Amino acid sequence: MNFKRNLVPQMASQGWHIATVNDVREGKPAKTKRGYSDTALINFTTENHCLVTQSFLMAQGVNFLLEKLIDITMGEGDEEIELENLGGMRCGIKVEHRLWNDRVFANVVDVCSIDELQKPGSNKSAISTQVIKDLDDLDII
Repeated sequence: MNFKRNLVPQMASQGWHIATVNDVREGKPAKTKRGYSDTALINFTTENHCLVTQSFLMAQGVNFLLEKLIDITMGEGDEEIELENLGGMRCGIKVEHRLWNDRVFANVVDVCSIDELQKPGSNKSAISTQVIKDLDDLDII
C-alpha cells in the first residue's frame, strides 16, 4: 500500500472553524499585567483536520476566553471543573495568524457555540483549509 505524503505545511486558515477539543494539559506560567498566570494548553482539531494549539490564561481577571470556552462546551454554573473534561467537546473557534519570532502561528482569538456558528445570517461562518506555500501570501496581523 502506498501513501503520498503532503510535505506542504497546513495551517488552519483565518476565520471561524468548527473544532473538537483533543486534549488539555498544563502549560508554562505566563506574565500578565496582574502578575503571573498558570496556563492550560488546549489542542483543537478543525473539521478540516488542522491542529490548532492555544495557551489559555487561568488567573482571575485574565481568563475570559477560557471561561467562555467552558460555558459554551460544559454549561454555566459549576464553580470548579476538571479541564480534562473538555476533551471531546465541540465548539466554534476563530483563528487569526500571528507572526512571532519569524514564525507564523494560528491563534484561537474567540470561541462560540456550534449553534451560533451555523445560525443563518450569522457573521460567523466556518471556512475551509488553506494550504500555505509561501509565508508572504498570508495576511498576518
